[in-house]
Amino acid sequence: MKQLVIGDIVSRAWDLAVKHWPIFVLLTFVYNMISGFGLNIDQTLYMEGIQNNDPLLISQAITVSPWMAVTFLLAIYLSYVMLNLYVNAHCTGKPYATMAEAFKVDFNQLAIYFCVELVYGIIVAIGCVALIIPGIYLAIRLWYAPLLAATQGASFTEAFSRSWEMTKGHFWELLLLGLTMIGIGILGFCACCVGYFFAAVIIEFMLVISFFVLKPEMPASEATDYVEVQ
Repeated sequence: MKQLVIGDIVSRAWDLAVKHWPIFVLLTFVYNMISGFGLNIDQTLYMEGIQNNDPLLISQAITVSPWMAVTFLLAIYLSYVMLNLYVNAHCTGKPYATMAEAFKVDFNQLAIYFCVELVYGIIVAIGCVALIIPGIYLAIRLWYAPLLAATQGASFTEAFSRSWEMTKGHFWELLLLGLTMIGIGILGFCACCVGYFFAAVIIEFMLVISFFVLKPEMPASEATDYVEVQ
């Protein structure tokens, strides 16, 4: 059985992040700006709702502008592009051949990725509501579904089934990997803004590297076809 060596994954992710940080830090910054645009939160009312466990106050504290739908779709598009750039950087040593190629997408596959991300979030949320543990378990077993949809041409159902199969027998390793990512994120946050964005790049490379460690090897004929398509 394949094994995830956390130290090796962190080391390789660090090397890739150092090599490619300018483009990925910039894209991560833009993604975060887009993701938060149009969403306004009254912090005082929100915290009061949290303290009193009052869903009504929490909902009243959050207001959404009409621009939110547009920026949400832009964020999905950008996250799709970024995942492909991360995979390219890992597999070929270069995030993109040309800038035009970097932002060109298959809109059919983008729609599948959107649906996978949406359903993944709903599944994990429902699992977390059911005493937290099921949510963590489902989050890890289906962890690679969005990546499969965005970068491997997987269909909606295939993305979930392949992720489930890939993560079989690796739950505890992946849980440790996830906790390591959280630790790196906290360290990056403590190092102010730039540190946070650089940490986010390391975390994404960790996800991609672990994916290719666990990814089943393709038969020679399929591997040749894949290289030619790439």
